[in-house]
Amino acid sequence: MPTTSAKLHRARAAKNDEFYTQYDDVKKECDNYLSHFFNKIIYCNCDTADSAFVKYFTELKAAGKIRDVWFSGGLGGDDFRCLASLERLKAADIVVTNPPFSLFGEFIDQLMQYNKKFLIIGNLNAISHKYMSDFIRDNKLWLGTRKLGAIYFITPGGETAGIPAGWYTNLAHNHHRKLVCVKKYAGNESQYPKYDNADAINVNRVKDIPADYYGIMGVPITFADRYDPNEFVWLGADYEFTKNGLRGYINNKCLYARVFIKRKI
Repeated sequence: MPTTSAKLHRARAAKNDEFYTQYDDVKKECDNYLSHFFNKIIYCNCDTADSAFVKYFTELKAAGKIRDVWFSGGLGGDDFRCLASLERLKAADIVVTNPPFSLFGEFIDQLMQYNKKFLIIGNLNAISHKYMSDFIRDNKLWLGTRKLGAIYFITPGGETAGIPAGWYTNLAHNHHRKLVCVKKYAGNESQYPKYDNADAINVNRVKDIPADYYGIMGVPITFADRYDPNEFVWLGADYEFTKNGLRGYINNKCLYARVFIKRKI
C-alpha cells in the first residue's frame, strides 16, 4: 500500500497536470501544419471531447481538411498507456495533444517507439532532460513555430496560469528563428568563465553566444528555440559532459540547466 508521502506526491503531480490548452493557442500553432494534417487521422490521446484540440480538429474535419480526429484520455478517459489507446496510436497518422507534464518522458518515448509523427506541448525544462536533449541532437524532434516562453493554460478553477513551455514536433516547418551572433569572445574572455567541472565556457544569455569561439559552450536551454544544425553541433545536456555528472558549476555555484554546443567550422 502506498505511503502517505507517496500518495501526496501523486496527488500533487495530478494537480499540476490539470492545465488545459486554450483554443487560440492550439489554432495559432496548428495552422502552420495544415499540409501535414491534410487527409490524415489525428489522434489527441490525452484529450476528451471538450478539449481545445478536439474542437480544432473537429472543425478541420467538417471542412474536409482531415480524414478524422480521435481522442481519449483526460478525466474519465483512457490512459495513453492502456491497450486501447495504443491500438489507436498505431492506427493514427499524427498525434497532437498536451500530455501530462509529469509523464512527458514516458509519453515522448512511446511516440518514438512507435515512430509516430507528432505535435505536442511540453514543459520548457524538458529540454534539459537527457532523453529530450538526445532526440534534439539526433534531429528526431525540434521546436515548433512559436517562441519558447509562457503558455497560458486554463486551470480546473477556470483561471489562467502562465507556465514556461513550448511546442515540440517532428513535422517540418519553415518558421525557424535565426540566431544572429554579434558578440566577440576575443577581448571579452572575463565575460565567459570556464566551468569548475567541465572544459567549456559558460554563456549566460543566448544573445551573448560569441561569434568567434569554436570550443565547447554551455548555453541556456532556450537556445533550442534558435538551434540550427547547419551552424551548431548540439552535444547534449550539461551533466553528460561535466566531470562529476552534475550541472555546471562556476566558483562552486551550481548554475541553472545548460546544454552544451559547439559552432560548426
